[in-house]
Amino acid sequence: MANLKKGKKLKKTSAPRANNAALTQARLKAGIGKKKLKKTSGPKSRNLDTANQQYLAAKGKSFTEALDEKSLEYFNEVCTRPFAEQAQFFLNAFWDECGDHAEAIYSIHWSTIKKVEMDSLGIHYVHLYEEGIDLDFDMGLVLFEKLCRHFDENKQDAEQYPNAIPEMMTSVVRKKELRNKVDVNFDGRVGFLEYLLYQFQVSPKTLMDRSTRSTESNPELDAARAALAEVNKRIKAYEAEKARLTKIAESGKGVKALGAKNMLAQIESGPLMEQLRAALITGEAKVRIVAKKYKLKASAGGGEASEGQPRTDGTVWWMKREIKEKKRLYGRKK
Repeated sequence: MANLKKGKKLKKTSAPRANNAALTQARLKAGIGKKKLKKTSGPKSRNLDTANQQYLAAKGKSFTEALDEKSLEYFNEVCTRPFAEQAQFFLNAFWDECGDHAEAIYSIHWSTIKKVEMDSLGIHYVHLYEEGIDLDFDMGLVLFEKLCRHFDENKQDAEQYPNAIPEMMTSVVRKKELRNKVDVNFDGRVGFLEYLLYQFQVSPKTLMDRSTRSTESNPELDAARAALAEVNKRIKAYEAEKARLTKIAESGKGVKALGAKNMLAQIESGPLMEQLRAALITGEAKVRIVAKKYKLKASAGGGEASEGQPRTDGTVWWMKREIKEKKRLYGRKK
C-alpha cells in the first residue's frame, strides 16, 4: 500500500454516506508525543507473517493497480458501511491471521473509534448516536493518539494484543501516513476497514481476493442480524426514556421532578426494560443457531467458506460478542 501517490486518481462510487458523516466534524489538534511505545514480544501468528509478506510485496503497486475494477467498486461499497460491519468484513477475510486479536478490535479499536466520532459530533448519549463510516484526518489523528495512550496505560492489553498497538509518531508524520498509507481509496477520510488494513499490515488485494460477494441467501444469518437490530432499537428507546426522566428529575424539587425520580427508580423493571430483555433472549437464540450452523471455533482457524458463501467467522464471533456485552449491560442481574 506504500507509495500510493503514484496510483491514478480513484473514481469515487455513488454509494451514500451515513447521515452523520455529512455533519461538520469538530476540528481538534492532536499533538502526539515523540516517545516510542515499547511493544511486547508476544507470539506472532505464522498466518499473520504470511499476510504481512503479501502486504510488503504489494507495496510497489498502487491500490488501484492491485485491484480490478469490480473489486475496487466492492471495496468502496464496504467502506460506506458502519464501523462494525467494516470490522466484520475484515475479520471474515483475515480470521486465520487476526482472529486471536478479535477482542482487541471489538473492545479497544471499535470502542475507541466510536468514542472519537461521538466526541467530534458533540454527542454524549448512546441513544442519540448513529454509528458512522469514517473520520476526517484530524479525527484520525485523535484515534491513533487515544489508542496509543490506551496501550501505554494498559500493559495487560499490550502484552495480550501486541499486533493491535499502533506505532507512536508525531502528528506531522502521522498525518502523512494517513494520507499516503491509511487512506487507500484516496477519499480524504479514514474508514475503519482502512485503519485495520494499515494496523495489521495486510494487503487490500488479499482482502478482496478472499471476499467474494454472496451468491445465495443466508436466512439464519439474516435473522440473527434482524434480531440484533431489534435489540439495538430497544436499547435506544430505553436509554432515551432514562435520559428524559433524568433531566426532569435533576431540574428541581417540584411534583414533576419527584415523579420522574420515582419513575427512574422503577425503570429497571418497567415495560421498556422488559421489552429489551425479551429482544435479547430472541437475539441470543438466533445468534446461537448461526454459530451452531457454522461451528465457529473459539480460536482462529475455523469455518471454511462454503460454495457460494463467503466466510462468516468474524461476523458470527462479532454477533456472539455483541450479545454478551448487551447482556452484561442490560440483562437481569443475578
